[in-house]
Amino acid sequence: MVDENKTGKQIAKTIALPALLVISLLAARLVMQSKTGIRMSAPIDLNRSGLSVSMPSGNSWQCKEKWSFEDSSFNISSIFAVSGLNDKAYAQCRYLLAAGEETPTERLDQEYSGKKLVATGQSTSGNLTANWATINTDSGVEIILGVCELADGRQLEIEVLQIASEQNTAKDIFEKIFKSIRFSDNGLLRAGARLISDISNEGLDIARDNDSSASFFTIADSHNKIIGFTMDAMALVGTDANTTINAADYYYLRGTVSDEQVGYFRGDANLRQFTWRDETSSRTGRKGIEMTADSGILTVRRLRAGSPFDKRTGKETGECQLGETAVPDIVLDPILAKALDINEQSFIIDIIRPDGAVMPVYIEKSPPAKDRTDSNSIRLEWLDGRNYWQQIYYDSSKKPEKITLGQEATYTLNVSDANEITKLFPERANLVRDKSPLLNRDGI
Repeated sequence: MVDENKTGKQIAKTIALPALLVISLLAARLVMQSKTGIRMSAPIDLNRSGLSVSMPSGNSWQCKEKWSFEDSSFNISSIFAVSGLNDKAYAQCRYLLAAGEETPTERLDQEYSGKKLVATGQSTSGNLTANWATINTDSGVEIILGVCELADGRQLEIEVLQIASEQNTAKDIFEKIFKSIRFSDNGLLRAGARLISDISNEGLDIARDNDSSASFFTIADSHNKIIGFTMDAMALVGTDANTTINAADYYYLRGTVSDEQVGYFRGDANLRQFTWRDETSSRTGRKGIEMTADSGILTVRRLRAGSPFDKRTGKETGECQLGETAVPDIVLDPILAKALDINEQSFIIDIIRPDGAVMPVYIEKSPPAKDRTDSNSIRLEWLDGRNYWQQIYYDSSKKPEKITLGQEATYTLNVSDANEITKLFPERANLVRDKSPLLNRDGI
C-alpha cells in the first residue's frame, strides 16, 4: 500500500528545493540590482566648507544625509543592508582638517592586516583629483580608498567596502560618490591662515611676566542670576630670542556639587609647540587631559572619566595632525584681539579645545551694536553641529568687557575684579586672593 502522507512530503520537498533556489537567485538579483542601480542622495553640504557630496540612498542603502563631527573630523556614511541576507556594503566620506602625506596604499597598510593590493590609480572630476588604492582582505572584502586634496591642507577621504566576489561594484560606488563632489574655495581658511601667519611673525600683544595680572568675569544664566566666575592670566616669559607664552585659566560654577575646571599652558610664541594640562572636577567625577604639540602632531593623553567610585586608572592616548590654523583655546583672547585689526571681515581657524578635540570655528567681526557705539564685537560659530556660538564685546582698548554664550540656553560673562568675586563667592576667596597655587605656570 502506498503511504500517501510520505509521498506528499516527498513531493513537497521536491517542489520546495527548486523554489528556494529560485527565491535565493531572485533575492541575489535584487541585491545586485540595488547595488548597481544606485540612487544617490541630493547634495549634502558641509557647513562653511564650500563642499558638498551625494551618498548612496534608497534601494536598501541607508544614509542619514547629514555630516557628523567625530575624532576631529567630519564624517558621512551610507550602509547597504538587506534583512535576512548576509550581504552588506559600506561607503564613507571623511573631511579631514589636516592629514599626513601618506598615499592611499600606505593608509590602507596601516589600517588593515592580511590584505592583497589589487590596483592603484587616479580619477579626475571637475576641479578635483582623487588618488586611490584597492585591496582585498583575507576575509573576502574589497576596500577602495581615495584621497582628494582640497584647499589649505584639507582632505576628503572616500572609502567603500564590498564583498570581493562582486567585481567592480566597489569601484562603481566610489566613482558615483567622487563624481558627485562639488567644491568651491570660499577663502575663509586662507584668511584664517594669514592671521595665524601674522601672529607667528609678529607675535601677540601679551604682557611680560612681571606685568601680568589676572582677569575676572562673572557668569550669569538666562535669568541674569550670577552662578559662577572665570579667572585667567597670560604672560610672555624669557628673552626676545627665546620667548614662551605661559597661561592659566580657572572656571567655577556653584552648585550642590560645584563644577571646577583649571588649565595650565606653556608654549612657544608661534603656538606650534606647547604643553597644556586641563583638569575638571564635577558631579561625574574628576578627569584630566594632557596635550602636547610638536612638529604638527597633537598628542592627547586622558584619564578615563567616571564617577568618584570608579577605580580605573588606565589612560588613553591619541594623536591627530594639526593644520596651520590650529590654535589652543586657552590663548584665543589675544588672537581675537589681533583679528580686530586685520582687513578680513570673516575667517575660519581650527581651535584646539580643552577636551583635546580640534574643531573649525567660523569667526566674523560685527559692527558696533546700536547701544554700544564705542565697541567692536566678534562672533564665533562652532561648526560641529551643536549650534554653539559666542559673541565677544570689546571696549575702546580692545579688552573684552562682555561675552555672550549660546546653545540650549544663553549665558552672559561680564568683566569683574577680585573684590567683587570674593564677595560673591566667599568659598573661593582664598584662591582669588592668592592666585599663585592656581597660576603657578612653572608647575606645567
